Amino acid sequence: MNDDQTRIKPSLGSNSNLDDDKTVLALPKHAALHVELLNAQGQLLGQFSFSGRFSAGRSPENSIVIAHDVVSRNHLEIKPEPAGWCLYNLNSTNGVFIDGRAISHEVLHFPVMIALGVAGFYLRIDSQQSDVTKIVIPQQSPQPQTPPEPTTPRRNVSEAEIEQRLLAAEDTPDMGDYTLMARQVIHKDRIKRSKSYKKVIWILAGICCLAIALGAYQQIALQNTQKLAIDMFYDIKSLEVNLSQADIKLEESAAMLESTLQTINSEKLRVSQEQLKLQQEKIAAERQHMREERERLAKMKAKYRQYVEEANSLRLRFPTREEYEKELIAKVARELGESELELPEDFIAEVHRYIQYWQNTPRLQNAIAMLEQNNMLTPVIATLEKYGLPLYFIYLPLQESNYDTKAIGPETRFGIAKGAWQLLAGTAEQYGVKPGPLAAVREYDEQDGRFDFAQATQAGVKYLRQIYSTEAQASGLLVMASYNYGDNRVKNMIKQMPDNPRDRNFWMFLQNYQLPTETRDYVFYIFSAAVIGEDPQHFGFKFNPPLFKAKS
Repeated sequence: MNDDQTRIKPSLGSNSNLDDDKTVLALPKHAALHVELLNAQGQLLGQFSFSGRFSAGRSPENSIVIAHDVVSRNHLEIKPEPAGWCLYNLNSTNGVFIDGRAISHEVLHFPVMIALGVAGFYLRIDSQQSDVTKIVIPQQSPQPQTPPEPTTPRRNVSEAEIEQRLLAAEDTPDMGDYTLMARQVIHKDRIKRSKSYKKVIWILAGICCLAIALGAYQQIALQNTQKLAIDMFYDIKSLEVNLSQADIKLEESAAMLESTLQTINSEKLRVSQEQLKLQQEKIAAERQHMREERERLAKMKAKYRQYVEEANSLRLRFPTREEYEKELIAKVARELGESELELPEDFIAEVHRYIQYWQNTPRLQNAIAMLEQNNMLTPVIATLEKYGLPLYFIYLPLQESNYDTKAIGPETRFGIAKGAWQLLAGTAEQYGVKPGPLAAVREYDEQDGRFDFAQATQAGVKYLRQIYSTEAQASGLLVMASYNYGDNRVKNMIKQMPDNPRDRNFWMFLQNYQLPTETRDYVFYIFSAAVIGEDPQHFGFKFNPPLFKAKS
């Protein structure tokens, strides 16, 4: 309700006379108070005269009735006391103020301007003496009279008290219409907010359930994909072992046939041409079968890489330096015949430790420079490809001799290793390389085939293939460990493991056996060098990736 709608009801008493224009009240002759009711604009809303107690408020029982929501039902009371006229705040919601001061009880000094709360209603009071006091209420308000500039009132109750009153559990009899209306608005707002909160809570609960379901599905999908990938990986390993063994047998059969033909030609022996033809056709058919199996192997590897990519996509990963290096380690492990999806965390940490070793020595940089200057990389890669071995074995002679073709190892009970591949005399001879007359002496010998890089590479790679297809079961890291010690306890430990790729791999070996320190260093030096070789600049080296052209 605005100021124009404010209803003023004066208290008239029992001896009032009314006419159309005004109301007149006759009071006993004694000192009285003249009271004017003003709005915020200074408009006079009513005039009153009281010689005894009177009150103001919204309730009809008050002497001065102000029908406005911001005025409490019983707002204030003024009554004569021995000390004078006294003002009492009747616990109004919006307070009583004089000169901006909140009043609860005060002796009045006239003239005085009293503000009723923050609604902009004022009582201007002065004392008067007359025989008869008349209260005149015009039906039309007179022209505005400018009251003293009111001071903005301040609350006489704390925010906590107002909050407690507005938010009380139940209504109380002393609450005014304005307070009740405010409580109703607050109640409606609470209901509305409660519905909104419930809606939000249900939405959030639905999102959480969906996230949990997606997480569970993702975890199940990841486990299934990993299982498929791991199963296929070991199927590939088994096929590689079989192909490698078949290659060796086919090579032996072809060599035997070639030797037979030479013997026939040299000694002019009579042999059934039909038998020779059958043997040749058998070898040709076996070679064709091997080509088909290698094509099947290539398709299986492509499918395996697809499974690995799917498994990686189901993991929450961020493109950090650590994650990138982990990917390089996993890639080298996969190419060397180890399951990247089963990489032990301590293995990764160990590889990083050996990478730091290479970063603190010029040995790797110098060895790669020698490799490039002497054009030694091409024949090594060609030989490894010919026998179907991982190209990362190029780093094995680097660890053995730094690619020094005249390198000579220490004397051992097995003999003296010589050449870039550090072959013992017996091993070299077994794979077609003839040792020289100084094989048992720690001296360079031009007649020793081990110092010929091309011959030594052929013999070294053949030896790797033999280990790869038998003891190591296509595990490149077990091949390295076996090559390092030859016919020693390492190979015997490997032979004690189950004869299948799933159980005979480097991860299982590390779990069940303790590698000799020299062999452990040997394997990790080669592996970490291979990881560096994937991205030398990333690790601070100034050479191009040795296998970049071969892979492209």
